[in-house]
Amino acid sequence: MRAYPKVTILSTFARDELVNERGGFIGKQEGGPALYIKRALEREKTPFFIMTGSKMKVRILIKRGGEFGKILKKSEPKSIKFSQIETPFLLISSVLDEFSLGDLADFKGKTFLDIQGYVRDGGDFGKKKLWKPRQEIFKSIFCLKGTQEELRKIPAEYRQAQKRKILLVTKGKRGCEVFAFGKRYSIRPSKVITGKSTIGAGDTFFAYFVSCFMKTKNVLSSAKYAVKKTSEFLSVQNIHHHNQLFRKEIGCG
Repeated sequence: MRAYPKVTILSTFARDELVNERGGFIGKQEGGPALYIKRALEREKTPFFIMTGSKMKVRILIKRGGEFGKILKKSEPKSIKFSQIETPFLLISSVLDEFSLGDLADFKGKTFLDIQGYVRDGGDFGKKKLWKPRQEIFKSIFCLKGTQEELRKIPAEYRQAQKRKILLVTKGKRGCEVFAFGKRYSIRPSKVITGKSTIGAGDTFFAYFVSCFMKTKNVLSSAKYAVKKTSEFLSVQNIHHHNQLFRKEIGCG
């Protein structure tokens, strides 16, 4: 029997160009949040319907403190008819603000939003901007995910209001902090994965969280599962990153 999608994805694919702190070229790869979300949901066998923006070009600066993106090719915001989305769940993870959220309140299901794109300036590596959507838009967000730095770019009263729903504060290798319906949880990975590359980790985490929540309706167990699966992702990612650098050093790539 065919499994019908229960979640609609609004996300974007990208072509990543990786550079180091000296401006040296490391390599190119397929990327964008849509890539990592799609892979995670496919592994979970979670049926989904995906709507994408135009493919973007992103330059990523790899530094000791993390990765910082700069958008080389932007796209105009895409209008979405949220009233016509029939799945009970909606996951939004953008590169910038390529999806207009003006009519988000028309969606009748539960919206999971990654704030990353809406607070990203895009014009310089890692630069952020303030984001203050209309109250009716923000009230439509059931679950909001972001890093501590990203979440500081929305009004404090928005953050406090979101804690009465679901707020996921990701902390990289240190796991995440979860606020769910007035309660707070801190989740750490069983093993801290060290390495240079964390590209795609946030989107992988969010996809696993949403997939698990759709099945269990349990915020805490979904966050724990997402942290576990993200640690596995980082282990594989860093092996790939090491091999990529090795191939470059010996002239094979």
